[in-house]
Amino acid sequence: MGFFGRRHAPGRDHGTAATTTALVVEAAAPPEGGPVLGPGSHGALRIYADLGSGPALHDGKIRMSDEHWLVPGMEIPVTFNPDGRFEVDWESVPTMEARAASGDPALADPIAARRKVAHALGLTQAETGTARTDRFNRVLEQAATHTAPPGKLRAVVLIATIRGRRRIVGDSENASTHDQVTYARPSAAVLAVNIPGRTPCAAYVQRFKCEVDLLEPLWTPLPALVSAGDPADIEILWDEVPAHDAQLMDRIAGSRAAQQSRTAQVDAFAATTLPPASQMQQLAADSAMRALQYVTDPAMRRTLIEQYRAAGIDVGEDP
Repeated sequence: MGFFGRRHAPGRDHGTAATTTALVVEAAAPPEGGPVLGPGSHGALRIYADLGSGPALHDGKIRMSDEHWLVPGMEIPVTFNPDGRFEVDWESVPTMEARAASGDPALADPIAARRKVAHALGLTQAETGTARTDRFNRVLEQAATHTAPPGKLRAVVLIATIRGRRRIVGDSENASTHDQVTYARPSAAVLAVNIPGRTPCAAYVQRFKCEVDLLEPLWTPLPALVSAGDPADIEILWDEVPAHDAQLMDRIAGSRAAQQSRTAQVDAFAATTLPPASQMQQLAADSAMRALQYVTDPAMRRTLIEQYRAAGIDVGEDP
């Protein structure tokens, strides 16, 4: 099984194969159900790799597998062939279940994993925003204030990856059907378990389904109870998850808050780097008077003075 992709960046030597470690930027999870895992079934893949001339993005396809799939933030061994395509050394890549059991950081802390990808791509926090992280931190702080039944711990769960289940939607008689992936039916998933005051861990769940319609399945923080002796024994408190409309309103509020924060940062920067308004007006007047020194034609001079005055610039003489 391998990857097949095309490069984005030119300049690579096509004479020999090159083996390197690539960072997964975007990857698909193979849905369960339907003719998904037959021959020719592939999902999109984007990696970030350096072949000697600098790191670059490379797009390709991942062949679907019940055991192996990838998530952003994972590092994988790849070989770029002379024709520009690339393959993965699957023998060196554990199964998804094994990676969860080993505490793969990309699964245990998907927020940090995506921050790692953004940093590698040169994106700043101002460009990516903090709304999702802030939302997660709020729910985690709330979990720390709640009590749990004996033998249980309050936690917050993130869906690090979920396969979902494929279904056919539409009117088959009129040939207007299309595939759709639903998370409301059981499928394999990896959950990132966050217990206040403890290091995050990952749990592979063979049959997980969303009891509430989630606006962002991979980003919604889910309140949960976890067994004190087994972090993989997880009960999602679906009654505490906001309804779809409430999730939407929270996203809108978060977007507005982020925009206001960016505006405040711009205003603060301008206040520390630009001169006061009075100084700006004086600078404009000085510049206008220097320009008038070289204008000797009375009509042209009068026209320029009128234009300066219309713009609120006082040059100290009448037109």
